[in-house]
Amino acid sequence: MGHRTGMLSARARVGAVRGSAAAMMGFALALASTHPAVAQVPAASTNDAAVPVHKDCDTCIILLGTRGGPVVDPARSEPATLLVVNGTPYEIDAGAGAARQIVAAGYPLASLRTIFLTHHHLDHTAGLEPLMSLTWISKALANRDLRPIDVYGPPATAFLVNAALNYLSVSERIFRAGIPDLASSRKMFVGHDMQPGVIYRDANITVTAVANAHFGHPSRGPDAKQDLSFSYRFDTPNGSIVFTGDTGPDPAVTALAKDATILVSEVTLPRSGSVERVEAGVGRQLADHLTHEHLTPADVGKMAAEAGVKRVVLSHLAIPSNVDAKDRLIEGVRQYFLGPVSVGEDLQVFKF
Repeated sequence: MGHRTGMLSARARVGAVRGSAAAMMGFALALASTHPAVAQVPAASTNDAAVPVHKDCDTCIILLGTRGGPVVDPARSEPATLLVVNGTPYEIDAGAGAARQIVAAGYPLASLRTIFLTHHHLDHTAGLEPLMSLTWISKALANRDLRPIDVYGPPATAFLVNAALNYLSVSERIFRAGIPDLASSRKMFVGHDMQPGVIYRDANITVTAVANAHFGHPSRGPDAKQDLSFSYRFDTPNGSIVFTGDTGPDPAVTALAKDATILVSEVTLPRSGSVERVEAGVGRQLADHLTHEHLTPADVGKMAAEAGVKRVVLSHLAIPSNVDAKDRLIEGVRQYFLGPVSVGEDLQVFKF
């Protein structure tokens, strides 16, 4: 009797696993075949040509996360952007919340094929592992579109992707014990360490990277290569988009932005007082970093004017959470740049 009870319990457990697997498979198929509801876009800024978010945006920029970090902000996700060209989405940076924001913008995770990281500060990469994990499980359960997703970035990008796969492997091991036919995540993600220059080209885009002034204090990765921070230029059939990433004022970034259709720039508001008056230690080091390795609104305006860009979109907003900040940012840029200036909001769209 005890033996029979044990057999029934084992069968019940197997049935539960199979039922759970079937439910998960159904969920994955539903996820892969449908789009979420269209997200609502915040009110546009002055001179803003933003349009509502929708899954049919053929060529546009979608700001997924606009908060400069690393901080937790209930109103904004951390830095991430989708560049959509001829219907194909490319992601630039993957701050915390990136996976949720991609779906909120109307794109299933499985639609993403290529990711570009500007640098490896955690506010730009903390969302990479969740994005990889959720993409893997949805594609593996549906057992389709198992082609690898490429992640391009400065040195240590391959190390970062492998670290994310190591983190995922704990959960994957347990999933595969009950669903052994799941495809391996190791085959789905490939990290590429790049150096400045043309780093990527396909039928839609040519991507050029320059090392910028964000890392003023040299450090080296696990392979002894120097850590770099990139700014990117995306040349498309419809125009050129430049992402500063994080940087201080830098002639190389200004040259990269020459005649760009849109300059998507980071920005921070100047801190009151001088660096010298900040107490020694972490506080002073942080003040020095914010002063010399980020851009003020005036810095952005000077760059945009010198480069002759058509419009400026401000993102990676390292600003106080108050109503005055937007006006201050726009006024600062317009000291030097007279074209359209927009202060980005999460899930805002700009067509070009």
